[in-house]
This record gives sequence, structure tokens and C-alpha cells, in this order.
Amino acid sequence: MANNPTIVIVPGSWHCPKHYKYLIDGLAKFNYEAVGVTLPSVNSSPPHASWDQDAQAVREVILKSLDNGNDVIAVAHSFGGVAMSEAVKGLGKEAREKQGLKGGVVRLIYMCAMALPEGQTHVGQIQPQTPEEEELERQRQELQAKYGGMRFTEDGAMLLDKDIIRDIFYNRCDPKDVDEAVELLGSFPTGPLTVPVTYTAYREIPSTYIVCENDKALALSYQERMIAQGDGVFHIAMQYIREPTKWTSLIFKFYIIGADDAFDCTLEAPVFKLRCMSTIETALLLAACMEFPDILVDTPRPARHDDEIVTSPVTHCSDTIQRPVLLNYQLSIGSLPSSPVYLLNSKLNATILDECLVRIHDTIVTGCASRFIGYECNLYKPGHRYQLEEDGGDSPQDQKPVQLDPLSTENLPKTPSSISQSDMSLITSGPSSQQPGSMAQDISHRMTILGTIRFLDHFSDLYGNRLTVSARRKSDAVLKAVLRAFSLQWLSSADSPTGVQSTTNYNSPIGRDTPRNSPMDAFYDSWFQARSLIKNALSVQSFRVLYAILMFDGISIPAKASGETLVAHEFLDAGLQKLNCLAGLVEQYCLNLGPHSTYGTIMEASLSVVRWCSHVRDIGAALTADHVCKLSDVSGNDKGQATSSGYEPISPYVFDQGFNRDFDNCVPGICRAAAAEAFRVWKQVVAIKGFLFSSIQNDIELCPNLSADVTSTITAVGRFKEVFGSFLDYCIENLGFLSMRSRLSSVSIAMFWNLGVFVLMETLHPTRTGLNQPCSHSIFSKLQTYNEEAALSVTRTAQCVLSLPFEKVFNLQNGVSAEASILSYHITPTLVAATFQKAIEAILDMQLYPPCGESTPKDRSLSPHADSTWKQHIDTIMKGLLSLAATIGGALASGMAIQNLMQFHGDIISDCWSCDFET
Repeated sequence: MANNPTIVIVPGSWHCPKHYKYLIDGLAKFNYEAVGVTLPSVNSSPPHASWDQDAQAVREVILKSLDNGNDVIAVAHSFGGVAMSEAVKGLGKEAREKQGLKGGVVRLIYMCAMALPEGQTHVGQIQPQTPEEEELERQRQELQAKYGGMRFTEDGAMLLDKDIIRDIFYNRCDPKDVDEAVELLGSFPTGPLTVPVTYTAYREIPSTYIVCENDKALALSYQERMIAQGDGVFHIAMQYIREPTKWTSLIFKFYIIGADDAFDCTLEAPVFKLRCMSTIETALLLAACMEFPDILVDTPRPARHDDEIVTSPVTHCSDTIQRPVLLNYQLSIGSLPSSPVYLLNSKLNATILDECLVRIHDTIVTGCASRFIGYECNLYKPGHRYQLEEDGGDSPQDQKPVQLDPLSTENLPKTPSSISQSDMSLITSGPSSQQPGSMAQDISHRMTILGTIRFLDHFSDLYGNRLTVSARRKSDAVLKAVLRAFSLQWLSSADSPTGVQSTTNYNSPIGRDTPRNSPMDAFYDSWFQARSLIKNALSVQSFRVLYAILMFDGISIPAKASGETLVAHEFLDAGLQKLNCLAGLVEQYCLNLGPHSTYGTIMEASLSVVRWCSHVRDIGAALTADHVCKLSDVSGNDKGQATSSGYEPISPYVFDQGFNRDFDNCVPGICRAAAAEAFRVWKQVVAIKGFLFSSIQNDIELCPNLSADVTSTITAVGRFKEVFGSFLDYCIENLGFLSMRSRLSSVSIAMFWNLGVFVLMETLHPTRTGLNQPCSHSIFSKLQTYNEEAALSVTRTAQCVLSLPFEKVFNLQNGVSAEASILSYHITPTLVAATFQKAIEAILDMQLYPPCGESTPKDRSLSPHADSTWKQHIDTIMKGLLSLAATIGGALASGMAIQNLMQFHGDIISDCWSCDFET
């Protein structure tokens, strides 16, 4: 098989490689290696929102063959055409030869498959446009009324009725083969059907379209329209056999890959004989044996070697929304490529930011949004579930866990491997308005944060927020400037003397008057430009300006600028006021559209995403600065509510088996549930902090509910520890065995949960010396215990993260500094630095001041003979803090934190510091 190309087969929706067993075995008889791709979307739970992971899976299989120097013929059926087209970007034979690389994709074969032009979706492509297609649509609706439409899994994936689908997918097939094929069918999500393709592969790689005249899932007219869209680039292969009782051999002309001359060959009947079903077997074998398919003709010579017949009936699979498959959701609204719905999953591009900065923005924002802004975390949950886009193929989402030697698993620590869907339901259960098959299926258009902003602004005139041309230009300019400054934070600071200064020479004024040196000075210029543009755009009421303010609020502030004092959260209040104004207009507009409006539903979901982003920023600022939350309490969440009654602790029995992939897959979902609960607690913390630091902070008796609120909050902290504490501890201790996605999820929630505990302790500690203490001694003692545990958790997190090697390839793929650790991947570097700073302060406070019931500082453990463990903890945390300096934003944030620590505790911290010099 060394000289023959590898055949990579991409199934359609619901299908798997086992459906192609006969075909794969048959190709092997001709010395062609054929590989079927298992698509991650099939049986995905929760259902995937896009086809991107399918495309990545196909690409990995293709690259494996190319890396071995083999050429590849990629073959896709039905909806698999989308994943195949996206997967081969840059892998064509001609493109790779120009790069001096061996092996390439020599041909794409669309077997009755979706061959979409850039910007089109599956749903958009199959809109009826002819009387024939309208008649098919009418028949589909009749079938839907008769059989009740598509069935769905509990989490919204499509299921097929096995009795109905037999005649649609497998007409003219042997009943025994159909029985086998039907049993192999899985579920398939609706989201990928509405996501536009980004690449027109058939315009760059030679392609063949196999027309299946008798296909009942994708009618002939739809196939012909896709061929016509190719403007002549397709070679067309059709089946002309008309008598189902006869067999035929095929005579065709083809080119063997690597051969010098073309020659005629007869594919003898005993091997591949074709029933009059569809043309998949015929044309696939034709195309598989040649680089450029040429002539396909029937011969009058019948053959009947039935004992040697090799058929592949189960290859006649198809996918969703191909006529007349039964569906029960609208196809007309939002299906055209020009529809505003496609703004929802829009991203940045190189015309807005440099390619490197685009990758940084998408990686950081998409990752953090999936961890903290997703539907499961959102306390402003809309009536219908939305799906934020998850990390792409070059991001943590697709990074696989460390491959373990099966012989070494006995040395692994015990793990909560039995946490699966049933355990997840215990942890993440809660009220949900989502019903399978409901309008939420329409919101399965992938949404990005930026996409929701664009979508909401798109209709500004319609909901009464009329923006002038000048206002629109200001909105675009300020957003572009802020996103540039934001993304520059993750470039390396190592090559910039300015960056080094920002963490070592704290008294030196650094800013626009310092010597210029890229990339730090590029960040400075961008930051000040963005700040200036925000000031000029404060009067503009647009979601773009609001988003720019929210993003700017999380950017690390440059060190001292000459003659100017920079204030944290300078524009946050103005941004939150804009939100309140704009939200009222959008809500009234949605109310007018009515409860059954597709656009109204999507706008409500988009507004809830933006509102929750604002709320998260509001809480974050209140936790770490003298900021009082401005947004009103979340609707439906009673003040003082400790926890959601739907959360249950992870039972101890789940920690008794070896580590496995199932557990890793559950980590992000459990972390999102933990984030939702953490936000409920943080709301209470900032409310207490806001009261105690207000003008009446000495008049505790004027707030009779304070004691109850404090007790409730500390109880909620304990409840969180009970439910999620062991799980998070386990994740941190086994960080090296987790995928990048799970590492980032567990480290993020663990760090920021601990930050909230530190802030609560810091807030309540001064009240212990007053006459009117807000809580009992026993309750405060519990908080002290939680505070100590939080400090230990931060220490362990820093230790585990720093013990891992740098993911240099992963970082560089995402445009991030090569030596950045996973601690650097949070959207707000200052919050990470604040967590480390407060952890050190908490440890020192425990050593300098006795907890409740102990005597004086003289009795504490600062003597030369005392246990030095706490010093080692400070050393570890300081190294974690300094590791943030790998990026520009981290260097600025950690520099300020270190400056504050050294100002008050310099000698003690210096005494704790260690280094690894050998001479």
C-alpha cells in the first residue's frame, strides 16, 4: 500500500466508521488503506455547538498519513462534507509541495455530501428554491405531522426513529444490512447545522461530486445546486445502472498515483458489484483508485459471482435536515448567509487586529467565557439556553490529557472516575427552562461575547437607540483600540527592558516618557490610546462602547505615568450606567416582538450574556478595590440565599477508582457549576464589604440584618467547601493528568474561590475588636479555618502549576508568551496577582496575630525554632506570583502586588525567599 494514497472516510451525521466496514475491507483488497474518522459530535453530550471539533478530528487523521509521506484522498458523505472541507485547509498537494513537504490531499470526494461555499450553513443551503423542492418540503411537513417530528435527547441532541429512518437512509439496501446500520446510529447536535463554513476547499483542491439520484435525505436538486455553486470545478460522477436485479463491472480510465501513464482498467465484477441503490460504492471505488477521475460507463457484460459479492449498504448514511428527514424547527429565519443571526458567532479577523493578537483575544476571551460566562454560570439565565463558543482546535478545549502507560496506572492516585453524567446531574442540577426541541434549538447558533455585542448593536435603530454616523465610528474605534491593548498583555515581556523594570524598579516612573522599547511600549501606547478614545466615547450609548469599557477595566494598568495618576476601574461606573439604559430599550423591544419571536429570543439571550459579563466585572472590582456594586440584585435570587438547594456534595465513593478520561471530561462542567455557586457567595461577600466600608461602618447596630448576613455568608462558604472542596483539591493534586481545558477550569475556579475567602476574612477581621461584633465566636472560628485552608490551597496550586513544564507549543499556537503558565490564561491578570498577594498576607496574618482563643503575638511561631512550613509556603506563592511576569500584563500586575507586599512585609518575605543557584 506504500505507493497508494490513503483513503480517509468522513461519515455523515449520526454515523460512525463501523458503517463503512464493508467499504474499508473492499478497498483493502485493492491495496488501499482506508481509515474512517470518528466524529466527536456524534453522541456528544452536551451536544457540540459547532463542527469545529469534527474538522479537527478529520485533520488529525489526514496529517497522520501525510506525516508518513503518503498522499490522501478524502471522502465525505452527507454533512461530513463540512468537516472534511474545513479539515483540509492548507493540506492540498500543491500547497504542501510549495512548502517543501511530502504528501498532500490529492482529491476531495463529496459523496452526496454538503459542499458549501464560504459563509453558508447546512440549514441555509437546503432552503427550498424550486417547485420540486417546495413539494418535497410539503411532503416533509406531512410526515412530520404524521410521526411527530424529530426526537431529542435530554440535553437537546437529535435522535432518529429507527423504524422511519430505514427507508430514508437505507432504501434499496439488504434488510439485514439495514438492521446492522440502524443499530449503529447515534445522536447528533443541531448546532453544527447552523454554523457557517469558513473555507471553500473544492476551489483549491481537485474535487469530485458523486451524485446520488435516489437519495431520499438529500434530494437530487440540492446536490445539483451545490455542484453549480462550484462554477465548474467539480468532476461529476453519476450512477447510470437502472436494473436492480443485474450486476455490472465498470470500465474506466484512471491514473494510479505515482504512475507515469494512464491506462484502462476493468474493475472485475466479483469484487465490487453494485446494486441499483445510490452511487456511493461505484464512484468511491472509482475515485479511490485514481488521482483524476475521468470516465465512468456501464458495460453490457453482466456478472453473477454472488458468493464473492462485497457490498457496502451501510455507507448510504445521511444527516439531519436533508429532505425529507423529519424536523420540527424553523429553517427560514436566520438561514441566509446575510442574516444578522450570523453576527452571533463572529470573531475578530486580521483586518481588525494583527493575526497574533487575534489568536490571543480568541483564546483568552473564549476560554474564560466558557468557564465564567456560560449558561450554567449565569445568574441572569434567560428563558432559553444559549451556547457560547468553546475553545477551538488550537486552544485548551482540544488538548488531550497525558497519555498514560497502562502498566503504570496502579501508581496513580485514586480518582473520582465514576463522576459521569449521573454524578454531574447531582452537582449541576438546578432550574432550567430548556426543553428538547424548543426554541432553544434556534439559540444553538454558537455565540461569542463579541458576537452578542455586534448582534445587539445591529438592531440599535429598531429598539430606539439611534446612533449617528459619528457615534458608530467612535464605537468601532474605541472597541478596536481596547481589544488591541487587551491582547498585547499576553505578549512576552522578556525582550523588553521596560517590562523588566516594571517588576524590579518599583519607584521608577514608567510610561510615555521612558525610552521606547517594543513590545512593552506598544502596550503602553495602545493602553493610553484606548483610554483616550473611551473618554471621547463616553457619551455614546452603544454595546460596543460598553464592551470596550468592560474589557478595559480588566487590563493591567501601566506603571506610573509622568504627571498623571491612573485610577483603577476609572470608567466602570459609566459602563454599568450604559448597560442599565440599553437593557431597558432591548427588553422593551423583545417584549414587543412577543414570546415566539426567534430574534426576540436571541436578543434576550445576548442581553443576558452582556449583563452577566457586566455583573462579573462589577463583582470582581468590588472584591479587590474600593468599588461598590452598582448593578441591582439578580432577579430570581433572593438576597442572603446561601446556596442553591440543587447542589449535592460529591459522595466519598467516587474517589475510589483510577484516573480516566471520563473524569477529565466532567471537570469543566463541574467547575462551571462551582463558578455559579461561587458567584452567589461572592455577591454576599461584596454586599457585606460594601456596608462595612461605607460611611456608617461604625454603626453596625443600624443594620440589624448584618449579623444574619455574615452568618449566612460564612455558612455558604462552608457549604461550597463541602460540595466542591474535595473535587477541586483532587484536580489540583493531579493537574498533570488533566487536559489543558480541565487544568484551566480547575485552577481558575480554585484560585478565585480562595480570593473570595481572603476578602471576606479581610473584611470581617477589623470588626472583631469592636463592641458590636457581627457574628459569634464559633462562626468566626469557622471562617478562620476556611481562610487557612484557602492559603494552603493557593500554595498547592502554585506548586502544582510550577511543577509542570511550559506548554511552549500550545502557548505559541495561541500567540501567547512561550513561558506563560496556565496561571496566565485568565482574562484579568490583576485578579490572579491579587489572589497570590492576599494569600501571602493571610499566611503572615495567621503568624503575626493569634486566632480566636489564643493569647498574644509573643506566643506565635516566628521564633527561629518554630515550624518553617509557612515560610516555604510564602516562598512557593511568591514564585507563583513572579511566574506571571512572563507576559506584559502579568508583569505589570505582579509588579504592583510585589511592590505592595515588600513595602509592608519586605524583610519577612526576603527571609523566606529561596533560589536554585548551584555555585
